[in-house]
Amino acid sequence: MPSISDDASRHVVIDHRQGHYLCFTDVRTMDDGSLLVVYNEYDRHVGNRRRLMQQRSKDGGRTWSGPRMIRARRSHCPRLSALSDGQILLMDDVPPNATWSTDEGEHWVTDDRVKITGHGLLDRPLALDTETLLTTGHCHRGQAAHPAIRQAPTEQMLYRSDDRGATWKMHAPIARHRNLVLCEGSLCLLPDGRLACLMRENSMVYEPMYLSLSDDGGNTWSDPIPTPLIGHRPTLGLTPGGKLLVTYRNVGPDWGTAAWLGELDELTSGFRVHGRISQASPPEFTTEGMRVRNGPGSDVTRFALRPMTDPRSATAELEATLRVDRAGQNGCGLRLGCWWRVFPDRVESEGEHVLPLKSGQFNHFRLSYSGGVCELTVNDRDRIAMTVPPDGAETRGIMVGAPLPFEDNEVDCVWRDVKLNVNEPRELREHQFTWDHTQGLPDRWMRDSVLELKNDRHAAWADFGYSGWCVTPDGDFFCAYHHGGGEEPDYAPGLSSRIMGTRFSRDDFK
Repeated sequence: MPSISDDASRHVVIDHRQGHYLCFTDVRTMDDGSLLVVYNEYDRHVGNRRRLMQQRSKDGGRTWSGPRMIRARRSHCPRLSALSDGQILLMDDVPPNATWSTDEGEHWVTDDRVKITGHGLLDRPLALDTETLLTTGHCHRGQAAHPAIRQAPTEQMLYRSDDRGATWKMHAPIARHRNLVLCEGSLCLLPDGRLACLMRENSMVYEPMYLSLSDDGGNTWSDPIPTPLIGHRPTLGLTPGGKLLVTYRNVGPDWGTAAWLGELDELTSGFRVHGRISQASPPEFTTEGMRVRNGPGSDVTRFALRPMTDPRSATAELEATLRVDRAGQNGCGLRLGCWWRVFPDRVESEGEHVLPLKSGQFNHFRLSYSGGVCELTVNDRDRIAMTVPPDGAETRGIMVGAPLPFEDNEVDCVWRDVKLNVNEPRELREHQFTWDHTQGLPDRWMRDSVLELKNDRHAAWADFGYSGWCVTPDGDFFCAYHHGGGEEPDYAPGLSSRIMGTRFSRDDFK
């Protein structure tokens, strides 16, 4: 993907202090052209100590004033909106409240009468007119987790205020789905008057983010539409040029803070393959195929394909032609229903089912799934089957490449082609993907379309990527986000995070 991750001139550390977990930020441009950033000062990811902080920049995000506390009471994921009369509205959900400023953040007044008690992770308030504001939050319904998502189902709810944010009422549910953990929605008013809500999906099986649309002011919403982006906590908005911009935590195979810029049609175009390639030894393309050579350790190559949403009724078929010349203890992976590990002389499933292979030749693998049974056929001849949970999250993911993202995946192999068909009758959806080595990398769309702002592949996924963005006075974009710094020697999962900012422009997406 286009990346500015290693361009030090683009990045600034807004706040980094030992002993503090700094996180969950938003940023807005004020009327005087300065940038205002708000964020949390915690002691750890799930903080016992939670303070609400702010800083200001008068030079487009290049330098910052230093941290100033807004309040020492509990806070969680603040969101900022600039209203038409110059007021700044800051929404927070722990405890539920609205905090106002009439002087661009110099002074704040908290209104504890604002009660949004049923849903959390509130979005930036969206103004429909001078009096009407919308926001959205989510909650889990029920106490029991079911195995397809490992947690209780979620509900994304729209809230409406008709008095400029003084009081709020539940207005309409945006999305509920048994097998999709739809949450952390971000609202946008489209040029044609429709509302869009882009939502995180949290099953952790490489489901993409989903979008719901409303053409009646939020009274009713479309069924969730899969997008091409795999991510958490999106911030969706319109740019001055009329395109949509999203910043988000990229939780595809290669983690970090990312941005996408484009049209609605592309955002609703469905799943796209996401990948991660070895930095030390990227894939090579020869007349035989895509050669992947990974040494031992965490420098791996793997690709996430479209998962099954509901394996109770879905059917899927995954085919691949490859040759494995060398493999360490984890082999070269094909995942449908479970991991199938390919070695030069054999293929294994969970170490139990084994088929011999003739070394030094290409083999054609066909995996089929239906009703909890996954069957492997090699070269249209040898066949083994394995039973997997028909309603389990572990059954849903579909991948090729390194079976383990951060452990030994030593391999030397050549991929000639990959095909996938996933039929989802409950979703009224069929997904097809066909690739061969003459097309380049399987995740080409992602590499052409998603801008990597800052990579953090070695951090825990909770320690980076909650973001907000704004347009700077010179027409560029500025994204503020929390960043773990997983490659640094003092990084500690769940205990280390800082606030960073990155400047970028439309040209960076080319």
